[in-house]
Amino acid sequence: MNKGIPYLLAALVLLTWSAGWAEPVLALFQHAQTCLADGGDFDLLRLRCQPQPSGVCIGQATLWFWLSGIVFAVVALLGTRRRTR
Repeated sequence: MNKGIPYLLAALVLLTWSAGWAEPVLALFQHAQTCLADGGDFDLLRLRCQPQPSGVCIGQATLWFWLSGIVFAVVALLGTRRRTR
């Protein structure tokens, strides 16, 4: 391996850091980490922090999922039950 490659890579890294693009990217990661640490959701599309509601709430999709599962289980049990006489 050429001995000058690590020095070339170090120079490229220094030039990239000095270009000024790293600061906004690092600020974005810091903002996302702060949002997630506070219990919120970070929307990457809008670059906004959306706080979670304080109470425990079952979403409508989750409610429908569990209700349909219960109805399916009851129908399956009733359909496979044997009648003994």
